[in-house]
Amino acid sequence: GHSKATVSVLNCLHTIHTPSTMAFTLDVGCDLFGSKVNVEMKFQNGCPSLNEVVAAIETEFDTRSRATRPAGYPDMPFKIETVQVFDESVMRWVDLYDARQLRHKAQLWAFQPESIWHSDAQGVIPDPEKKLCTFTTPLGSPRRARIATDAGVPPTLSEKLRSVFYQIDGQNKGYILHEDLQRAFQQCDMEFTYATAGELFSQADLNRSQHITYDEWVNFAIKAPSLIDALFFRFRDMQNVAPQPNYGSPGRPMSMPMQSMPQQSYAQPQQSYAQPQYSQLQDDARHAEEQARAAAAQASQLQAQAAAAQQAAQQAAERQQQAAEAARAAQQQQMSNPAPQSYYGAQPSMGAPASPQREAALREYEAARRRADEIRMAKEEAEREERNAWDRCYYSPGQGSPQQPRY
Repeated sequence: GHSKATVSVLNCLHTIHTPSTMAFTLDVGCDLFGSKVNVEMKFQNGCPSLNEVVAAIETEFDTRSRATRPAGYPDMPFKIETVQVFDESVMRWVDLYDARQLRHKAQLWAFQPESIWHSDAQGVIPDPEKKLCTFTTPLGSPRRARIATDAGVPPTLSEKLRSVFYQIDGQNKGYILHEDLQRAFQQCDMEFTYATAGELFSQADLNRSQHITYDEWVNFAIKAPSLIDALFFRFRDMQNVAPQPNYGSPGRPMSMPMQSMPQQSYAQPQQSYAQPQYSQLQDDARHAEEQARAAAAQASQLQAQAAAAQQAAQQAAERQQQAAEAARAAQQQQMSNPAPQSYYGAQPSMGAPASPQREAALREYEAARRRADEIRMAKEEAEREERNAWDRCYYSPGQGSPQQPRY
């Protein structure tokens, strides 16, 4: 009876809790070594922040770049220079500077800094690759630092999954328990935005025996190669040594357990390498968010100025129309009393003196003409202000392509 209760409790711990189908999904692509890659990323807690998006993108593609780096290429971390999102409302790519630009199933593209080893080129974006899980390593985490430098061709998947299996199975049991897998994720500082350690364990434990055998691990690695790559490179960085070519047979003790290798001597240099950058990166991220908010506020202010200028132009047009009507009325009155024409203070030709009514009409007409000219010039000035405000709002430097047509 006690054994049945224990099995029941374990079953409850490792029951698959299927993630909500309403998870926020983004398709993210980039150029890696001349090939275009597109990956589906899911976020269980709704629309992510910009920091979460950047962390997820760099975590995913940094691992992929290490796993697919061609021979002869230097080992360079994947860093984002800018991210663009395809805005379906204007049918064009725009720079991503605010999380409010994100939409479910939006297509993003991550650009790395241009160098002799990397360049982005136009091409067809492939269909997004489906993944079992989405994980991140926080910005500034020591686990994102490179300790072991890659050289030559990266190891094969079979070599990596074998190394990771024996690294997680610290006691050489020949199988992996749930707590072993959970501990490995914590050591590698891997935070999951979609799926959990328990759900992944259930995916790997095909026969529900509450432990993962080597054969089950091989089957799981084929479904989640990026997860295996992330564990492999992080474990190797922590050990600061290349993986050994011979790990023994599955289920038997290794000829040279990786746990027996000295770890204390490498832990402190790793921390001193990455920890001083952690606070600076956090400050940079907060500063970037503040700049994005300031840019959004400035755009709103410029839009308000453009609307005010447009309203002023409309008022000037109305005043011009009123002055033109007054001028026409004065001209009609002048034509009803024929006399020499006068413009802008010009004296009538010599002849019989004009009647007082005609002189008053001439003065009124010329005053109306002057008002019309003044209003016309005011309208032109208001239109110039409107165009300048429009340009500052939609064509200011650093805001990328215009979001609306100019006129």
